[in-house]
Amino acid sequence: MSRPIFILLILLITAAAAAFRLPDLAERPMHGDEAVNAVKLSETIEGMGYEYDPHEYHGPTLNYLTLIPAWLGGVGSFVELQEAILRVVPVVFGTLLVLLLLPLGDGLGRVAAVFAALFMAVSPAMVFYSRYFIHEMLLVCFTAGAIVCGYRYLKRPGMLWALLAGVCLGLMHATKETFVIALGAMGGAVLVMLCARRQGGQWVNDIKRVRLVHCAMTLLAAAAVSVTFFSSFFSNAKGVVDSVLTYSTYLDRAGQTGVHEHPWHYYLGLLGHYQFADGPVFSELLTLLLALVGLGFVVRGSVGGVNAGLLRFIALYTILMTVVYSLIPYKTPWCLLNFYHGIILLAGVGAAGLLRFKSKISKVALGLLLCVGTWHLAWQSNAANNEYNADSRNPYVYGHTGSDIFDIADRVKEMAKSDGDWRDTPIQIICPDDDYWPLPWYLRGYLVEYTNTVADETKSAPIILIQPSLEEALMRKLFELPPPGQKELYMHLFDENGREIKMELRPEVEIRGFVSKSLWDRHERAKTEEKPAAK
Repeated sequence: MSRPIFILLILLITAAAAAFRLPDLAERPMHGDEAVNAVKLSETIEGMGYEYDPHEYHGPTLNYLTLIPAWLGGVGSFVELQEAILRVVPVVFGTLLVLLLLPLGDGLGRVAAVFAALFMAVSPAMVFYSRYFIHEMLLVCFTAGAIVCGYRYLKRPGMLWALLAGVCLGLMHATKETFVIALGAMGGAVLVMLCARRQGGQWVNDIKRVRLVHCAMTLLAAAAVSVTFFSSFFSNAKGVVDSVLTYSTYLDRAGQTGVHEHPWHYYLGLLGHYQFADGPVFSELLTLLLALVGLGFVVRGSVGGVNAGLLRFIALYTILMTVVYSLIPYKTPWCLLNFYHGIILLAGVGAAGLLRFKSKISKVALGLLLCVGTWHLAWQSNAANNEYNADSRNPYVYGHTGSDIFDIADRVKEMAKSDGDWRDTPIQIICPDDDYWPLPWYLRGYLVEYTNTVADETKSAPIILIQPSLEEALMRKLFELPPPGQKELYMHLFDENGREIKMELRPEVEIRGFVSKSLWDRHERAKTEEKPAAK
């Protein structure tokens, strides 16, 4: 494949990747984690500043980089934020991940790089989480950038690539604490490769190719980027210290049991075959099998026209990443992106290697298989991001907000606007363990009090959302504690023709609503007055 054709194909595939990731960014309900990140961002936008928290929320890059589209969109407050402004950031980095295959063309092989770009562009996992306002896609992209810069440096040692590698490492550190896994896997892969070349002193020559001054500049660039972000642009020195102390928290979390504990094969199961209830089968088995084929080619050393050292590094790095992430009991599905990126690179190598068979029949059959398989991946991506975007039948939907959230928020807003200035209508949301997310996102701008328990001493708001476990305490407060003549009647908020409708924030997390009779009556009068006007 000629270089111009290769460049053109990568650019076209990158455009296709963007086309898969950009449309209808506001359609999927906000995950609780996305809403939390949005609240943190709003504090920065509204002038309260940003301080790194070593116990939650991960690193600062997502927060600061999202200020760019927020500024371009003229956002000045939490109320003005929109889903598209938030989610466009992971979209950009998920798309850039495909484009980063361009400088790897002479290392992977151009055909392999094109196939890897294609699989990455339409992968259901990659597309789904490229539309998620969380840190993972940024981490994967910065990690890929570090690998690309390291490879280009070793091809032709120079200060520019050394500095860029340092920038990528610094961004990795400033994005998420789990960057240490990727760093360890990179180091482990390099160490194994050096040990394999110890005979005849080849490893000494390899090390000599790396200039000490370049290493120093890489570390300096990494430190500069990391310190800049963690110190909140030199306004919070404690953030730099906390970026190190945080690992005591995350080491403890990695080994804990609980709702996020899953078996070692959890990630591979999601990628290989997933079907829940009557949903469709989701599978990225094509990529996994091609990666095994690619690994076989790398081990045999039978891939021509490539950089054998880069392929061995990617193979070792991917194996180490997969093993480590599989062995950590604490698992969330977006974490699989970190090793799946390497698997896709190997899949590209496998596809290109198979196409080298001399038999025309084999080539045609394989070409048809790859076309059908890629189409199936694209179909799954479309399904995952549209019909099943908040559905448990989607393997990448995890602890996700259900579509009821739109009805919940609309009903609360509709009722609040019946009481004059909606910004002055008190709303109480009572959920144990702060399990009310992402309601703070959907009710931003409203006068909301969030609590964990029913407080008898506080005045009840005209609109109350509460989890069923606390409903008995609320009924006691509303109807038993007030003295005679001072009771305010409450109606079911989620009511349709006199029948209460069950609403859930997430599967099996029900939320119930109550509205004062006085506000209900004002709402009904307002509806009656609107009907003649509409005629």
